Amino acid sequence: MKKKFATGLVTLMSVATLVACTSKTSTDSKLVTMKGDYITVTDFYDQVKSTQGAQSAMLTLILDRVLEEQYGDNVSQKETDEAYDKEVKNYGTSFQQVLAMNGMTEKTYKQQVRVQMLLDYAIKAAAEKELTDDSYKELYKAYTPEMTAEFIRLDNQDTANSVLAEVKAEGADFTKIATDKSLDEKVEYKFDSAAKDVPTEVVTAAASLEKGAVSEVIPVVNTTNYTTSYYIVKVTAKTEKSADWKTYKDRLKETYLAEKKADVTFQNKIIAAALEKSNVKIKDDSFASILSQYAATGETTTVSETMTASETESSEATTQK
Repeated sequence: MKKKFATGLVTLMSVATLVACTSKTSTDSKLVTMKGDYITVTDFYDQVKSTQGAQSAMLTLILDRVLEEQYGDNVSQKETDEAYDKEVKNYGTSFQQVLAMNGMTEKTYKQQVRVQMLLDYAIKAAAEKELTDDSYKELYKAYTPEMTAEFIRLDNQDTANSVLAEVKAEGADFTKIATDKSLDEKVEYKFDSAAKDVPTEVVTAAASLEKGAVSEVIPVVNTTNYTTSYYIVKVTAKTEKSADWKTYKDRLKETYLAEKKADVTFQNKIIAAALEKSNVKIKDDSFASILSQYAATGETTTVSETMTASETESSEATTQK
């Protein structure tokens, strides 16, 4: 399945391009003429500036300028090009069609990709500064190392209940039943509690089971199409957990950074700090509310300080090179 265009940061980038272009044109310039009348840049601007498309476009322009100024040196154009090419490949032959449906061009979509990469860098830098030994220890407490389990996935709850009774019967061969009944060809999986390729509900259930135990029926809702699958899990092996959290430091860090990247509240704090640092002021009341979701909070100062510290370290590292 091709993934959707990134949401939240940017939509209707073509409007942003138009706004940028008109900034180089006299506000009295005629965009359209007709018998006895004409439409100027000002007429058009007044007509569209309050629309959702224009609001999104202005937000994109602001974030583009702010993030580029503060983090542009940390994300190379080569990295941007590679990420863009990967996106194009993911969409395949439908890429141009999707661009058209979203009112975008290749140039504006590449801009979208870069803005997201700059934001990802800012989030990573801030999150890494929050990772203290105490943070790692808390992550370690909730972490379960690699386990091996067999899954049965079904699409009907009644069927799942029936199969559950079957696998829990004395002398039942779980592997054979899973092979015969599961909707998936693959039966055995290896994963830890931070796995992203196994449903969270299944991971949680498996982590709570002892070796050889079978779960109850686990309903899992697919957030893409809202269908429900029903899992039955048997844990066949569990790695003994090391008493030293440092054994899993890299994995814990990877998990933490992924969680922060997906945390909209944390993302908004990072953006709020960047906007504050750039002293962004809205001069047209039509756009007065576009930054409201990034309104400063008491916690924003901490994030801002974290970002500043990260930038200082980055600068020092560059100097040392």
